Amino acid sequence: MKVLKARDIELFKNLSQYEYFDKWIDFHNNYDCVKIILKNNGFLSLWFKGIEEGDIIKLKFMDVQIKKIEFFNINTAENLTIDNMYRGKVIREEKLLEFNAEGSGYFYVEFEEGQKIEFWSNGVVVDA
Repeated sequence: MKVLKARDIELFKNLSQYEYFDKWIDFHNNYDCVKIILKNNGFLSLWFKGIEEGDIIKLKFMDVQIKKIEFFNINTAENLTIDNMYRGKVIREEKLLEFNAEGSGYFYVEFEEGQKIEFWSNGVVVDA
């Protein structure tokens, strides 16, 4: 298990192709997103399954406050393909923010099939 605090994640760094556990992991090309779980205790989990080896890696975002979600059904897709996942900036009350008052970062998760999630989180736990 590895914990990445929001403040330690480089701004606009693509987390879908990133070094976890001293190993380069490419969620875009080598994994399918097979499950998304949002719990009322503030955790958003993305489960990825390796296309070739079938290994499971979970990204569990902590202290999540969902701000935008766009999801819809697709007849041709069994699983989702992550396109981009990063900590970015957001405009709130006419100000460009990188972190909120609690120190959480604003994250964007975008799938190749068009689905999107935007949320505040103070970090992510990577579990393989």
